[in-house]
Amino acid sequence: MLARFANMSDVPLSYAQREFAMSLRAFLGDPALKAATLKRVRDRWEARQITPLIYLKWSADSDFASLAGVIAETRDPRTFVERTGIPVELALLCETLINAGISFVDDKDAPFGFVMRGDDAIWSFGIEWLDAVAVDDDVSDVVPRFLPAFLARILSDDFPLSAHIAPGVRAAAQEIVRLWTRELRGEAIARQEWRSARASALRASETSSDPEGYLVAELVESLPWPLAGIATEFPVICQKFLHAYLHSLAAPLLPTQDQADRIDGLAGARTLSHARGEARFADASDADILDHFPQIKRATLAARQPEAMARMDDAIHRARPRITPFLREQMDRLLTLMRRTPE
Repeated sequence: MLARFANMSDVPLSYAQREFAMSLRAFLGDPALKAATLKRVRDRWEARQITPLIYLKWSADSDFASLAGVIAETRDPRTFVERTGIPVELALLCETLINAGISFVDDKDAPFGFVMRGDDAIWSFGIEWLDAVAVDDDVSDVVPRFLPAFLARILSDDFPLSAHIAPGVRAAAQEIVRLWTRELRGEAIARQEWRSARASALRASETSSDPEGYLVAELVESLPWPLAGIATEFPVICQKFLHAYLHSLAAPLLPTQDQADRIDGLAGARTLSHARGEARFADASDADILDHFPQIKRATLAARQPEAMARMDDAIHRARPRITPFLREQMDRLLTLMRRTPE
């Protein structure tokens, strides 16, 4: 993701502002198109014939399709926008939140080899968000306006991982929120301010020392870019964060040794990442590098054992209800923005 935006600071601000200001017309301004789309999608969604994924999936030759794919009957992002007048990042963000709240359980008798289980509060959002988009509205501002609120929620005192967020990471995140808020007020942010924010976020992430806080540090490290650019990347960033967050919520349900191995594994992944940049390991494989870190190697191999993986899968399944309130909170925030309801 960072590579894609490597030159963002060299793009004239007027370009970023024009991209942010691109005008879209939801459902192409046609009430009949919205009604037909809702009916087609609702029929398949309520029959559980659509799989909430994190990318566009659709084919005329297969029934296996994602929600966004079915909405526009395409797997091409550009075509999605052309057929719906809705930003693809908004559709994928909504679907990503649903995906995080659904369990996929193996079932050899099911059409696709699995069945989907989840709270009704999660399933209902699949139609709620699409219905919330008003005909002819330009909802290209929804994800940009959602971003500061999402990050502020992560920084709140009652977020379950609050105690694990390093002070430097918190300060870097707060600065990102301030810059985004200024952008939304129409201020032009100097390139140097974004460069400084990125440097602070990277430094804070690299120096954070609590493995349980790594997922927030990595989230913050990925975000200090102007809203016009980062909004399009956010569904992928959000999915990575939610995946790690769900594992964190599942951890207390694991046996004690598995919990210890998980912490060693988190710390080990960071050590391995740093080691890859050292000259002495320039030509070494990950396996060779791990030979220099016996504790990390043991934890890594332990987590890969079939029995340990099965225990983690079971813990994740049992922990999924714990993430449901957080997911629903984000869904409701998106609905508020789409409905233009005063907060």
